[in-house]
Amino acid sequence: MKKNKLINLLILIAFISILGIKVSSDIKSPFKVKDGNFKFSVNEGDTLFNVVSKLKEKELIKNEFLFKVYIKNNNLNTNIKPGEYYLNSDTSIRNFVEMLNKGSKESTLLKVTIPEGYDIKQIAKLMEEKGIISSEEFINSCKKYKTPNYIKSSSKVKYALEGYLFPDTYEFNKNVTGKEIIDKMLNQFQLVVRNIEKESNKKIDDMQKIITIASIIEKEARVDEDRAKISSVIYNRLDKNMMLQVDATVLYALEEHKNKLTYDDLKIKSPYNTYVTNSLPPGPICSPGVESIKAALFPEKTNYVFYVLEDDKKHFFTNNYNDFLKAKERYKNINK
Repeated sequence: MKKNKLINLLILIAFISILGIKVSSDIKSPFKVKDGNFKFSVNEGDTLFNVVSKLKEKELIKNEFLFKVYIKNNNLNTNIKPGEYYLNSDTSIRNFVEMLNKGSKESTLLKVTIPEGYDIKQIAKLMEEKGIISSEEFINSCKKYKTPNYIKSSSKVKYALEGYLFPDTYEFNKNVTGKEIIDKMLNQFQLVVRNIEKESNKKIDDMQKIITIASIIEKEARVDEDRAKISSVIYNRLDKNMMLQVDATVLYALEEHKNKLTYDDLKIKSPYNTYVTNSLPPGPICSPGVESIKAALFPEKTNYVFYVLEDDKKHFFTNNYNDFLKAKERYKNINK
């Protein structure tokens, strides 16, 4: 009996010793890198634990649980910097974390500013021009992306994400994926919307309607003071069952940008063409900025149903058709 207990004790000690050696090994050499160095990227907004999980998905980490426990138990700095890094089989957990703390000498962040009023095709083209991602890959990523719950899905829209990729300045690594770009832009959109709701103490119940109206305002307004007035015209015309007759919606339907529309253009059969339908387009026609979203949410109280550009910036507003025609004739040279 005593002999059996001694054997069991020795087995237990041996097991603990082997386990200890294994744990120590996984701490000192936690990565499964076969040959040379492995290059990986940390994107703007990535967390340390998010990076660890990504490496685990690539089957480069031996023990993800131990890796994260070691970081927490040793109170390692979890603030990391974006960039491109290298690791090898000799990189320890501590060295790995410290490397990400200091930042990469090969940081290759690419900056891009998305102007307010850009649609997905324009955003895709700009992304390609900045060397971030090809236009085709970005558009395909938009098509494949799982539509968030706050966006109404419709077979009539060209792109489900149109209008929700918030226009702002972003920084991306050169090998960023389309999904990662979209994630970041949608996160920024949600942040902006939450801030607007918080500041105004008003919740946006119909996101699709508000962002669609905001996108039209973004395309039409030249100055901020006109945005709420243009918003009022849109709501007033919808209430009166009038067609919106907004040129920007026709251009979106045509999928081209031209200075002047023809009568044939105005007849194009499309749910986006507000010259042939008395409702809003099925979805946004571009990415609106903060001021346009606010204007869509809080239209000015007017009886205006017409407006025309009176100079290179401001619009003339009226509820009288004859006054509108006179103003249109008066200012027609502006729109040439």
